[in-house]
Amino acid sequence: MVYALGESLLDIIISSMDDVVVRPGGAMLNTSISLGRSNIDVSLITELGDDNTSDLILSFLKDNTVYRQYVNLYYKNNTSLALAFLDDNKKPSYTFIKNYPENRNFETLPNFNNNDILLFGSLYSLDKQIRAQILTMVKNARERNSLIIYDPNIRHAYHLNDDELLQAIFENIKLSTIIKGSDEDFSNIFGNPDLQYQIAKIRKLNEKALIIITLGADGLVADFNNQQIKLPAIETEIISTIGAGDAFNAGIIYSIIKLNIKSQIDLNNSLEEILTIGLKFSAQVCNSIDNYIDSIPVNERKK
Repeated sequence: MVYALGESLLDIIISSMDDVVVRPGGAMLNTSISLGRSNIDVSLITELGDDNTSDLILSFLKDNTVYRQYVNLYYKNNTSLALAFLDDNKKPSYTFIKNYPENRNFETLPNFNNNDILLFGSLYSLDKQIRAQILTMVKNARERNSLIIYDPNIRHAYHLNDDELLQAIFENIKLSTIIKGSDEDFSNIFGNPDLQYQIAKIRKLNEKALIIITLGADGLVADFNNQQIKLPAIETEIISTIGAGDAFNAGIIYSIIKLNIKSQIDLNNSLEEILTIGLKFSAQVCNSIDNYIDSIPVNERKK
């Protein structure tokens, strides 16, 4: 089972006053939908209200075969919203309307095992109100030898406005098997745009993890087992970049499961193929107004 731990909300995507699209969103929800559409067993761990918005999101999860037993619903509470304004390059800037209750609690937790994958990240993983509960889940997954993927998704340096948040990121990095983020994320975290500087900083925190740094239109760089791989992006018409990184995460998870990756040796031998599938998933999302793939990319269906 794949578990995706993170925030869920309704995305209101705005290109202009006359061009507005509404989609269920949140990084981990986006990845979950792409995995569900790829016939991968996936369960979303998240929080919603009990309003019409949550009804829409829950119905959407069900329609896309995403397990919902770890979705926490808060009685008489609204679900969070995100206004996503697309610029001329189809990149979003966000305004969030958070609607969490004063007391938040995950009523049930998964029983992880060594065949499971846990994906977590974003500012949600740093939320002081639920940080202890998130950390408990990640540590439980690690103790049971689940594969742990961390995507920091830090879009602005000012999001890290105190040392406690930065230390939480460092702790997440230490606990993870795969650390994937954009060059923008790691520039904001480490205060330096140089890729080799970023990789060296991550390596001081985690010697063994697979590090993946995505570079937008320039592709990606991966560092693993004393080697580095650089791959170009897959060319596509850009309609919206919302969910591109989330789809990439879905692609690497899909490929790890389909290629039956069980060890660091397996991961090393199949690394370029895994990364390429991630790029294919990401390109498909960029070619759509949706936050998730329509289906498995055509040239991956027979694999």
